[in-house]
Amino acid sequence: MLKLYFLTAFRSLLRNKSYSLLNIAGLTLGITCSILLFLVIKYELSYDTYHSKADRIYRMNSHFGHRDGVEKHTGIRFPIATLIRSNGKQGLENLTQLYGEETAQINILSDNGEAPKRLLEDNPLAFVEPEFFDLFDYELGATDPRPGLAEPNNVVLTQSTANKYFPDGNALGKVIRFNNILNLKVTSVIPDPPSNTDFPFVMFISYASYKNYSKLDVNSFDMLHSNHQLYVLLPEGASPEIKAAELSAFVDRHRKEDRRGTETFFLQPLSDLHFNPDYGNFGQRTITKEIIWSMAIIGAFLVLVACINFVNLATAQAMKRAKEVGVRKVLGSSKGQLVLQFIGETFLITLVATFCSVILVELALPYLNELMELKINFSILQDPVLLLFLVAEVLLVTLFAGLYPAMILARFQPIAALKSRINTQQVAGLPIRQGLVVLQFTICQVLIICTILVNEQMDYFRSKSLGFDKDAVVTIFLPNQAGQKLIPLREELLSNPAVRQVSFAGTPPSGNFTFGSNFSFNNSSEDASFGANMKYADASYLDLYDIKLAAGRAYTSSDSAVLLINETMRRKLGVESAADAIGKTISIGGSFKASIVGVVEDFHQNSLHAPIDPSIVVANPENYLFLSAKIDMNQKQEALSHLEKVWGMAYPDDVFNYEFLDETIADFYRDEARQNKLFKIFSFIAIFIGCLGLYGLVAFMAAQRTKEVGIRKVMGASIFHIAVLFSKEFIKLVLIAFVLAAPIAYYIISLWLEDFTYRISIGYSPFVLAGIATLLIALLTMSTKAIQAALANPVVSLKSE
Repeated sequence: MLKLYFLTAFRSLLRNKSYSLLNIAGLTLGITCSILLFLVIKYELSYDTYHSKADRIYRMNSHFGHRDGVEKHTGIRFPIATLIRSNGKQGLENLTQLYGEETAQINILSDNGEAPKRLLEDNPLAFVEPEFFDLFDYELGATDPRPGLAEPNNVVLTQSTANKYFPDGNALGKVIRFNNILNLKVTSVIPDPPSNTDFPFVMFISYASYKNYSKLDVNSFDMLHSNHQLYVLLPEGASPEIKAAELSAFVDRHRKEDRRGTETFFLQPLSDLHFNPDYGNFGQRTITKEIIWSMAIIGAFLVLVACINFVNLATAQAMKRAKEVGVRKVLGSSKGQLVLQFIGETFLITLVATFCSVILVELALPYLNELMELKINFSILQDPVLLLFLVAEVLLVTLFAGLYPAMILARFQPIAALKSRINTQQVAGLPIRQGLVVLQFTICQVLIICTILVNEQMDYFRSKSLGFDKDAVVTIFLPNQAGQKLIPLREELLSNPAVRQVSFAGTPPSGNFTFGSNFSFNNSSEDASFGANMKYADASYLDLYDIKLAAGRAYTSSDSAVLLINETMRRKLGVESAADAIGKTISIGGSFKASIVGVVEDFHQNSLHAPIDPSIVVANPENYLFLSAKIDMNQKQEALSHLEKVWGMAYPDDVFNYEFLDETIADFYRDEARQNKLFKIFSFIAIFIGCLGLYGLVAFMAAQRTKEVGIRKVMGASIFHIAVLFSKEFIKLVLIAFVLAAPIAYYIISLWLEDFTYRISIGYSPFVLAGIATLLIALLTMSTKAIQAALANPVVSLKSE
C-alpha cells in the first residue's frame, strides 16, 4: 500500500513540474538555512562542554563595589591562590591559577649555533600550573605534561605548534626563547585541543616560570591583572553563591582592604564564559544567548516561510486536482487514504528538498566558517544529533506543510468535484491563504527592517567621532625593557618625511590594553571611591592623536609631577568647570603625587558598548608598551619600510609587527559585523522564498482566469489594467504585513540596541525603505507573470478548456 502511495505521489509530482520545482526550491532554501544555523548554534553551545567536570568548574572573578555600581574584573590578585591552598583549600576540591598572553615572540634556538629562527606566535598561550590538566580534560599524549609544569623554565606545546616550530618532528628536549626573556625546554607535546574551547592555548609554560618573566610583584595584594585568573572546582552539590561569599570573607581577613571599595568574589560558571561579554575569555570571542536565540528563530522563520509557500501553492492548485479527488472517492478511496496520499506527496517533496539542502550545506559551509571564523564539520552519519534534527525537520515540515492542503483536498464532495462546481475560494481557503501571505511577508519585512537598522548601527560605529584621530596611525608593540632606546628611536623614525609624528605610550587612546589605579584627589586622606583609567603617554601623545584640551595645557618632556585628566574624571570629582581643576593635585596609588595642568575633552577608551571612563594621562616611560607613528598614507609603503628598517637596527632580536589603529578599533565590532553579514544573507533568502511563493500564486491565478483575461482584452482592457488586476490583492496583503512588521521590528531592535551605551536613534526612514523595497520586489515578481498573461492571444485564451 505504501509503495502505491509513493508511486502515485511521484507521478503526480511529475505531472505538475512547475508546482513541484517551486516548492522544492523554496523548501531547499529554507531547510539549507535552518541546517546551517543549527550547525552554528550547536557549535557555539558546545564550547568547553567536553570537560568531564565542566558543571563544577568556575572562574573566580573580582567585583569592586563603589557608589557608581560594581566594577568587574576577571583577574585575581596574585597571592590569593597560595593563600587558599595554605588554608586547606577552603572547602574547594581543587583550584588552579594561570596567566594568559595573547601573542609572543618565539625564537627557535638551534643546536649548531646558527642564528635563531624568529617568529611571532599570534595564538593565545598561558603560564599554567600542573593542576590545570586536573581540572580541564586534555589529551595528554605520550608524555604526561604535569611533572614538567611543576618546574620553572619548562613548556608544553600542542602538536600543531610543535610541528610549526620543529618541522623535523623532534620537539622534545628542544629549547625555545620566549619574548627574548625566558629559555624554555619542551618537556611534552600534547594533541591539539578541540576548536570549541575558550582556552585556545597553543603553548603551556610552567607557572613557576612567571616570576622570572614578569615585572609585576606576584607577592603583592596590590597587583590585579585581568589575564591572571583563578579557576576552582567545587565539590558535588556545593552552592557557588555560598562558596563565593565564604572565599570573599576569608581573603578579606588576610589582606588590607582595597581602597577602591569593597572587594568580593563572583564564581562564574565555565558554561557562561562563552556567552558573557561583560567578562570575556581567552578566545577573545563571545556570543550572547540572545543572539543564539535570534539565530534559532530566524532558522525557524525561514522554514516557516517556505512551508507557507507550500501551503499556498498546494491550496491554489487544488482546483486542478478536484476531478482527480472526485474519481478516487467514487472508486472507493476514503478521506484518510486521500490524506495519506497527499501527505506522501509532501513527504517526497520535503525529502528531495532535504537531499538538495545537504548538498548546498556541503558547498556553503566553508564560506560560513570563513565568515563566522568557526571550524564546523558537517558529517551526518557521525553526528547523531544532526541526524535526529534532520529527521525531525523532515517530519515536521511534512506535517505542517502537507496536512492542511491534504485536508482541504480530501474533503471535496465527489459530485461537486466531477461537475466542476468547486470554486477557487472554496478550494484555496481564501482567508487562510491571505493570512499566510501576510504572515510570510511580515516575517520577511521584520528581517529586512532589523538588518537595515543593524547596518545603520555598524555605520555609526565606523563614523562616530571617538574624540581622537585614529586614521593613518600605525601601532607597534614595544619589546620588554625598551625604555632606554626610546629617545634615539624617535629621532631616527622622524628622519623620514613619510613618518610625520611619533609617540610612546602605555596604550593607544582606544585599545585592548588598559591600566587602572586607585587615587586620592586634592590632598584627601582617603582614596576616591572609583578607579581611574591610566593613560601613560609621552608629551607627543595629544598632538599625534589630535586630542583636544578643554582647559590648561599639555605637559612637555621637561615637566615633572604633572598630569592631565579628562572631562569625565573632572565631573566625577565634582569640579564645576575644567578651568577650576587646574592646579589641583592627584595622588596615584599612594606613592605618586602630581598637579593637574590640563583637562582634555573626552575620548573613547573602549568600544561604544561601554561608557567613557574617568582617565588620567601621565608620563611614565617604565609603562610604555606601544610605539605609535602617524604616517603619510600617500607614502604608506615608504613609511612602513622605514619603520621596519629603524626597528631592525634598534631591536635586532625582535620581530617587527604592526597594526593600523583604525583596524584594531574595527575589531571591537567584528562579532556584530559578522552577525550583520549573516542576517543580510538570510533576509535576502527570506524575501526570495516569499517571492517564489508570490510568483507561483500569480501563475496559478492566471491559469484559473485565462478566459476572464481573454474577455477583458476583447472588451478593450490594457496590459496595465490586467497587471493591476492580478497584483492589487497581493499589494494589499504586503501593506498589511508592513503594518504588522514595523512595531515588531521596532521592539526587537530596541532590545538589541540596549547593549550599546552609544547607539543610533531609531527613525522612520528604515521602515519606509524596507516597506518600499518589499513592495517593489513583490510587484516585480508579480508583474512578470501578470504581463505574460496579459500578452496572451485572447483568441487562444477563449478557446482554452
